Amino acid sequence: MNLQIINVVWGEKYIKTFLELSLPTQFSKGNLAELKDKPKYIIYTDEIGKSQITSSSHYKKLESACDVIFRVIRIKKNECSFKVMLKCHSDSIREANATSSPIVFISPDCIFSTGVFTYLEEALNRGIRLLAICSTRMSLDKYKNIIEEKEKKDGQDIVSWSSRELATITVQNLHYRAKCLFIKAGHISAHPSHIYWQLDENNILAKAFHLHPLLIWPREHNALPKISTDGKNFLEKICPNYDEWEVITDCSKISLFEISSDQQFTDDFTHPINKFTLRRWEKTHVSPSHHYFIKKNIILGNSIEKPEWEKIIRDANFELKSLRNISNKALYIGFLQSYLNVIKWYIQTFLLVISGKKKAPLKKAFSHLRFFICHKAIPSHVGLFKPKTPKHK
Repeated sequence: MNLQIINVVWGEKYIKTFLELSLPTQFSKGNLAELKDKPKYIIYTDEIGKSQITSSSHYKKLESACDVIFRVIRIKKNECSFKVMLKCHSDSIREANATSSPIVFISPDCIFSTGVFTYLEEALNRGIRLLAICSTRMSLDKYKNIIEEKEKKDGQDIVSWSSRELATITVQNLHYRAKCLFIKAGHISAHPSHIYWQLDENNILAKAFHLHPLLIWPREHNALPKISTDGKNFLEKICPNYDEWEVITDCSKISLFEISSDQQFTDDFTHPINKFTLRRWEKTHVSPSHHYFIKKNIILGNSIEKPEWEKIIRDANFELKSLRNISNKALYIGFLQSYLNVIKWYIQTFLLVISGKKKAPLKKAFSHLRFFICHKAIPSHVGLFKPKTPKHK
């Protein structure tokens, strides 16, 4: 059965990351070249990106392992990158559904351990329709230093990481965005799609609402993602039988992580978390598939268990359960206070606009309106909810 591997990449920075850092790991043992059935490797990019990729020294190796197909896209000036990806992913799902083909979604900044693609092929043979993995984010700058030493030692253009080895260096070199996901002193990222607890220097416990749907083989062809492939009300529609799902809960077999420059996502911040703020976030971002994911204890790291882990994991699950347990009365009071605060914010903003002290672009107003219509919730990204803290450096 032929996999359809989907990669959306454009822009010099991301194409360079794809060609120099991601692709060499995809040639390692148990990956592209060792699949029983030659996959389709579908690259969504612009004309400049296609030229850069086809002129790369790695391209011939990619062609020998896969049927490479380019889907040339036009990207409008200032077009939201997430909307571009959503269009490409939706197009790829329609195409795969026409032939009932399984789809592998990867990104240009993914780093693969050995054995990822052959594991996906084997999972399909076991009847798995959806395979999800926790792909936390590593510092690209630190990874570059590590890979330079590794390439000097190995002396080849194929980069091989065992699953445990890759997971360990990721945990030891987390990106700032990932560090914001640790729950510390009642504070966590404003977007707690993952929640982390430190187990030891080489391992973390992850409880995740959102996971990377690495493999999907839709049983139902009646839905497309509205926000992203891991967004609300999508995965449970196309693969309604949870018995056909697999979540990678440790790094003993395969691992996959993303890398980002230390200059990216510096605006992330942590804020106090309580029962209401978490429920409010869940209302906007969580559906049944995410309730399924959050039940899993996921170990990121070398997965060598220590006796003290049992208590840390038990306490972490209790803490999360307590945060998610809120009475209807407290919930209604919290939402009322929240709505009143936002109304107050809009009134203050309106007064500043009519006084000429602040500009109010229609684009932002429509953005807030679309958010409300789409999510049936008030936009938590309005300035009222973000503390005025200096950017991370």
